Amino acid sequence: MSSWGVVGVIARREVLVKLRDKAFLGTTVFLLLLVTAATVIPVLLQQRTPELRVAAQGEAAVAASRLAADLGGAAGEEDADDGSEVRVELALLGRGGLPAAEVEVVAVDEQTDVARMVRGGDVDAAVVGESLEELRLLGGEGVPVEIELLVSAASGRLQVAAAAEEQGLDAADVAALTDPAPPTVVLLDALPSGSVPPELLVLAFAFLFYLSVLTFGMSIAQSVVEEKQSRVVELLVAAVPVRALLAGKVIGNTAMAVGQVAVIVGGGLVGAALAGQGPVVEQLLAASGWFVLFFVLGFVMLAGLWAVGGSLAARVEDLQSTTVVMQVLVILPFFAAIFAMDPGPTQRLLSYVPVTAPLLMPARVVLGNAEPWEPVVAALVVLGTAVALVLLAARLYEGSVLHTSGRLRVGQAWRHR
Repeated sequence: MSSWGVVGVIARREVLVKLRDKAFLGTTVFLLLLVTAATVIPVLLQQRTPELRVAAQGEAAVAASRLAADLGGAAGEEDADDGSEVRVELALLGRGGLPAAEVEVVAVDEQTDVARMVRGGDVDAAVVGESLEELRLLGGEGVPVEIELLVSAASGRLQVAAAAEEQGLDAADVAALTDPAPPTVVLLDALPSGSVPPELLVLAFAFLFYLSVLTFGMSIAQSVVEEKQSRVVELLVAAVPVRALLAGKVIGNTAMAVGQVAVIVGGGLVGAALAGQGPVVEQLLAASGWFVLFFVLGFVMLAGLWAVGGSLAARVEDLQSTTVVMQVLVILPFFAAIFAMDPGPTQRLLSYVPVTAPLLMPARVVLGNAEPWEPVVAALVVLGTAVALVLLAARLYEGSVLHTSGRLRVGQAWRHR
């Protein structure tokens, strides 16, 4: 069998072991459900119109509550005509953007204890008052924001109508006084409707990189040290070259890491598509290219070192000390992506440093402050570093993987080749 054939056999073995690992499968399913739920649930919550019950005590309170119910219902009708009565009143008040709500108004007499109704949970809030100027909103621990906004808008509308009637003004005169033309808002770098903030995309990809590299890296190290403890590695090394064994482990785990990330991101895309968030899907697809490339390069760059961490240990308990350097090299880019979010010299510099470039250079591409040639140069820097670290890892792995009598230091592994 050729060298690449041997590497393929070992990589296939690593993949099959992972696919039979219940912990790996459980984690993948959990993350997939988490990402899908995080995509779909907020959209469903936004589309749900709250149902509220309000007690109204007093003539003015009843009038304001009923108009508030009309305003809440009209706000939820996306296809309402702009010329409808309620829409004209909204324009007259200048109180656009009212929340949608289905409000049930319960008119009560003066002898009814509305405070008791609120405390007992019979109603969500109560409106009390015989005149518009003295209206009071009663709530338990708080008044639902929908009720507060709608009742305030309704009260304002009724007061404006009363003042206009007293002064003999028609609706056009009142509108000229109370509804001046607002300034026009111009967004120089407007996001598409329904899109995700670029900073959130960067943090999401950073978290995936951190989680995948840390999880699969520790899995590689644990696999190596378990083979040493069981003496299986002696049989493997007798059958295949040491470097082929290392290459197979790196390639197999890289394929599984990329596959897991693809499944998780794919679940998020499917959830966004089912929720009708087309712009989000397009944005994620456009942003994922550079992240995937740098993810693969960054993972390969560190995977060999994780294997070395496992080969330096004599037992599983030694991994915390032999892999501490790799853990730092994983945590450092994660926090760099968070704290170097703002464009500037620090972000530009760190986007070319091999351990932080896999996250910060794609982040700069998404944030729009990278020239077209910069990610290419950074990818070449990471690729060169990955080649150098893989060669270093191969040298150290050869000098330590067959040493089973105790934990080794890096210098000892270098000399034992």
